[in-house]
Amino acid sequence: MNVRKLLFAALLALCGLLGGILIGNRYFASEPPPKITGILLPQPLELPAFTLTDQDGQPFGPERLRGRWSLLYFGYTYCPDVCPTALTDLAAVQAALAEKGQDGDMAYWLVTIDPQRDTPARLREYVRFFSPRFAGATGSEAELRKLMAQFGVIAMRAPGSSDGAYTVDHSSTLTLIDPDGRLHAVFTAPHSPDTVLPDLLALKARYAAAH
Repeated sequence: MNVRKLLFAALLALCGLLGGILIGNRYFASEPPPKITGILLPQPLELPAFTLTDQDGQPFGPERLRGRWSLLYFGYTYCPDVCPTALTDLAAVQAALAEKGQDGDMAYWLVTIDPQRDTPARLREYVRFFSPRFAGATGSEAELRKLMAQFGVIAMRAPGSSDGAYTVDHSSTLTLIDPDGRLHAVFTAPHSPDTVLPDLLALKARYAAAH
């Protein structure tokens, strides 16, 4: 699948996140929601049950995403370009949040789309190259696909590649989970601090005002 078709499929998947949500629903007060680079759900969605494994070999499920804000990026450690760029940007976002004293309630996850090669140990080494605050998660193909479908993530193995050396075409989004453990928003590229930071701070302030 070429890049244009992949981006179109990713856009359709993201739009599908809003399916079944009534636009008239209002989770927050009547104040208009902030505009972000991506999709802000009119009403946050509960996550499906899932069972993955983190970079230390410990269980990783929905309960690990409660009590703080979480940013999830779906990618893989053998990615030649998009993933390193996105994680470099995410590390810059993390550093900018820390400078503002806004990093203490945050978690950052790389969830692999390549479970065949991305072991917990490899994920641990890879994510910590970008930031000691980053963590990784892997799991079975079925569990990962279930989570990806919920978050509108598209990933498919590139045609013509061998079993030992292949690339995976995939969408590049940051999924935001709120402290209640619900899907709150999806940030589309670019993921630089200039783009993500003001949107994230606005959503955190809005959530705090509502609680």
